Amino acid sequence: MSRQHIPLKDITIGTKGWTAKVIVEAKAMPRSSQRSPVKYQRMILRDSEGTKVQATIFESDIDKFSDVLALYKTYYISNAVVKTILPQHRIAKNDYQWHINSKTVVEEVTEVYSSISLPPYNFVSFSEFSKHINSDAYVDIIGVVIHAYPLREIPTVNGPQRIQELLLVDQQLIPKILTMWDQFIENECAAIVKIIKTKPIIAAYRIRIVSFNGIFTFIFTVSNGFIYIII
Repeated sequence: MSRQHIPLKDITIGTKGWTAKVIVEAKAMPRSSQRSPVKYQRMILRDSEGTKVQATIFESDIDKFSDVLALYKTYYISNAVVKTILPQHRIAKNDYQWHINSKTVVEEVTEVYSSISLPPYNFVSFSEFSKHINSDAYVDIIGVVIHAYPLREIPTVNGPQRIQELLLVDQQLIPKILTMWDQFIENECAAIVKIIKTKPIIAAYRIRIVSFNGIFTFIFTVSNGFIYIII
């Protein structure tokens, strides 16, 4: 049975006793903060009106919600902590963010007719990379991982940085390089390397396309992108 809920746009710091109905549109793997050992997990939630909110789970609460808040499933959520978020930390168009903790109530919507449908994704073809090269725009891509290059170190303005590159092809069999940085190497990239022989299909969201020595590559940073193994 459908429960009473309010739109995400109406939920602010002062809103009392609210319940929202949302779909988990994006969910990153757990990782540690770059400046502290605090472990966290980020996700993007969206309601039926298309409004999105960034939500974060910390430390031991990550394990509590490991079997819920699954990607692309719909939930009723209440009693999350609502806080403002600085523009430089936003990955959703919303002035507020949620902290999901042990007091947050999460209930899966099991009726198919009550679930929120996903919007169609506009994956960018590898042949269209030139339209987005070195811009501030984010794009979404999908491809098959056919090779993983060894982990290596490169010089940057901030000193040596570790990277790992994956070779992907899209439906047109166009090859491109995916460059992983920061904790994407230990988390998402490590998971892909383990199953590289199966030629996994991955989808990547909120990435930027840049050119190194005339070669198009797409960049993941720990603060922005999401990557999922589909098959």
